Amino acid sequence: MTDNWGFYERRTGNDHMRVLVNIGYKAAAPLPDYPELLSVTVNLYPVRAQSRNNRQVIVQLEELESKLETWLSDKADAIYIGRINAATRLEFYYFLKEGRLDGAVFRQWLDENWAHRAQSYIKPDPEWEFYRFLLPTALEELYVHNAQMIYALIHKGDKIGEPRNVYHWLLFREDEDRLEMEDLLQREGYVIEKDKESKPEEDYPYPLVISRYEDVKLDTVNARVRDLHRLLDGVDGRYDGWGSTMRLSNVNRFRRYIRRRKDTAYSALRRMFACGHSQSNQNQAGKH
Repeated sequence: MTDNWGFYERRTGNDHMRVLVNIGYKAAAPLPDYPELLSVTVNLYPVRAQSRNNRQVIVQLEELESKLETWLSDKADAIYIGRINAATRLEFYYFLKEGRLDGAVFRQWLDENWAHRAQSYIKPDPEWEFYRFLLPTALEELYVHNAQMIYALIHKGDKIGEPRNVYHWLLFREDEDRLEMEDLLQREGYVIEKDKESKPEEDYPYPLVISRYEDVKLDTVNARVRDLHRLLDGVDGRYDGWGSTMRLSNVNRFRRYIRRRKDTAYSALRRMFACGHSQSNQNQAGKH
């Protein structure tokens, strides 16, 4: 089974949860050989109280996560399917083969490897109902995509806190709905981008591109996508993604420039080698 991790945020009542789930099992679940669910819940209060800063808290929790995954994989062939990070707790979830892991043995290992309060339980879940609870909804799948895009921007050196034109693509089945949405979105403060290219789809032949001048932090983008998803709920339309130009720092801009120069030089050398190799082959052929 291929791992495919997705991250999104979910709000239920007063609970704000950051969810990481292995979407790679979505098509295959439930796995009949793994009918038991293991839950491990870490109380975050004592961890924060005994740590000097937030970075130290993160390091400790990452170390615990790594130890859990390694030990449970080796001892019980467990499948790590996700975690929930809330304000006061961090929860890890695994699926197990029936009877493969003794709860008391695991409790002893946890006490030896984690100095703070933690709770654990094993219960039957042959239909993987909890896994389906973790899987993102249609809106949360957009959040997963947002997180992946913003991570890619950060990795490339983008200063995501700097505002820029952020474009959003919408698709409609009926032109009348698109025109009505244009008026509504303009009243909501969006700019209608008539000159931006957007490809229609067979089922949604009427595209619309809009923009807003703002940053591309995850909270900002998620709020904007949530707003557009709500507006589209009353019409036969579909949200089709977003994009923006990058905002690089001077250092990252210079690094990108140097990288491009290196790539250009490397491509030129490859072409020179290819031409020289081709000419050599022709000369060899002429000798015969």
